[in-house]
Amino acid sequence: MTTLSVGTRREQNKRATKQAIVDAVAQLLHQGSSTAPTANDIADAAGISRRTLFNYFPTVDAVYSYPLHQLLDVTVETMSEPTETFTLLDSIMQALKSDKVAQLLGQVAYFGAFVMADEDSRCLPANVSEWQKATNDLFAKVIARYPQADSFSLRVLTHSVLGAGQAAFDEWMEHVPSNVNASMEITPELIAKFHALVTKAMNTLDQGFAPPAMNSISTSKDI
Repeated sequence: MTTLSVGTRREQNKRATKQAIVDAVAQLLHQGSSTAPTANDIADAAGISRRTLFNYFPTVDAVYSYPLHQLLDVTVETMSEPTETFTLLDSIMQALKSDKVAQLLGQVAYFGAFVMADEDSRCLPANVSEWQKATNDLFAKVIARYPQADSFSLRVLTHSVLGAGQAAFDEWMEHVPSNVNASMEITPELIAKFHALVTKAMNTLDQGFAPPAMNSISTSKDI
């Protein structure tokens, strides 16, 4: 067995364990609780020790951010090579159509809704930091895949894409009923709505911004 194959298997096992931990957290949230799951709760649900949990994630907050980083990984892996008529943004929008990306978007929405709903969990500041880390991570991945591209253009693109994704999430949260948000009963229909908003956000980046609709308010010129 080669070193490469061992390394690949180790990476696969590591990803599988991380996903099992994420799934355990999702199950705990589905069960409902008055407080955020603790490290001990998560370890017990995942069938591992507390020490093993922290071998895979530096903090409990990092578990909630993991689907976002996985989403970026899969999106970059799914992206096609750009051409004169098929841009990197076109490639990102194409990647959004894949089943795996749709599944990960659901996890991002689910955990994001929990973080926003549980103000006492202290997850929010850490996840804001993770969002910035995710932007830097996406830039590194994209420029590694497309080394011939202009680095500044790629930096602007990655910041725009993550910002558009955040805008889609904020808009989605405004449409999630408060009782659903509290009980964490995020339905497939709500996940599909989030997917549609993310796609719409990317289309907005691609097609440009229409002039904002203005309220009809009287001004001094009308008097």
